[in-house]
Amino acid sequence: MKSASNEGPTQEQAIGANLLAQAQAGSAAAIRLDPQGRISDATVSAAAMLGFEPQELRGRSLKDLAIEGWQAAAEVAAARVRFGATESFELALKGRSGRRTLVEMTARAGADGKTGAVVAWSERRMRRGAANQDADPNLGRIAYALLRTQEAERMKVARELHDDVAPVVVMVKYMIEDAVGRIGPEASADSVRVLNDAALRLRDVITELRRISTDLRPKLLDDLGLVPTLEWYCRGVEEACHGLRVACRVQVAETEIPDRLKLDIFRVVQEALSNVIEHAHAHRAQVGLYTAMHELCVMIEDDGEGFDLGAVAGKGEGGLTRLGLQSIRNRVEATGGRMVLDAAPKRGTRIGAAWPLADKPEN
Repeated sequence: MKSASNEGPTQEQAIGANLLAQAQAGSAAAIRLDPQGRISDATVSAAAMLGFEPQELRGRSLKDLAIEGWQAAAEVAAARVRFGATESFELALKGRSGRRTLVEMTARAGADGKTGAVVAWSERRMRRGAANQDADPNLGRIAYALLRTQEAERMKVARELHDDVAPVVVMVKYMIEDAVGRIGPEASADSVRVLNDAALRLRDVITELRRISTDLRPKLLDDLGLVPTLEWYCRGVEEACHGLRVACRVQVAETEIPDRLKLDIFRVVQEALSNVIEHAHAHRAQVGLYTAMHELCVMIEDDGEGFDLGAVAGKGEGGLTRLGLQSIRNRVEATGGRMVLDAAPKRGTRIGAAWPLADKPEN
């Protein structure tokens, strides 16, 4: 059997190579995105569709070309391409003259030795209301797919840090401590001090590795479940932030929480408490997990400075993004829930989510 390295290009790469060949002939509307998500090559057809020359598109990102209200969708789409996604997506782009063009894009891996992905596009008729990003029903699903991809990457890195890197550092620390114990009386005091300092530094590295691994993906969530993870996380925030009291009120059993929602509920709490720490200047915060009106609810409340909810709503997605709430909305809506947000200046903030509970089957 031939090894993977000796096999020919995959079907996806072959398609990408064909697109590239067409691009070189200028007969297809296509661009190449580099690993940073910027355009490194563009065909004449792709550039002409927007009223540009190919060289004028180089160095730009899809976000740069997107019309107002579609920039976030462009960032999500470019990130998905970088992660290797190949499904089609739509973006509304603006041309040199300001003309708006709705294009359907499809990414394919190239097979010409260059890094990045080849993205082909074709013009679509602009739907009524398509100039507004919220009118695109696929955006939430794409954004959530990106979040899930990021979660998979986080889990992979967390496991490598916890299972592969940390044990090696621990072993090196023990070796240094063993060497210190074996040093004879003829060793200089400076040598012993240097080795002891090295062991102490490695202990700090081990602590930091464990912290990073836990931030990426709490192992407790997989081992024990959401309830103990929330209690542990709230205690950790309170210990790390002097002057902030964090109460955790869980009124549901672990078995009542759907497995598919556990990670998303934890991320909602994590993002909301980060907001409290960075912006609220609060003295007290409370995390609640409970059921009400046939819904599973998670709610994070604080007694901080709050903000003008009307002003944020008037800024659309930009206001939510500035406050770190856009990812919460993407998670909640993509999993069938609704986001709850209530705030007022000097009166604190209440943010959370609610998901409908499935009816229990009758016995």
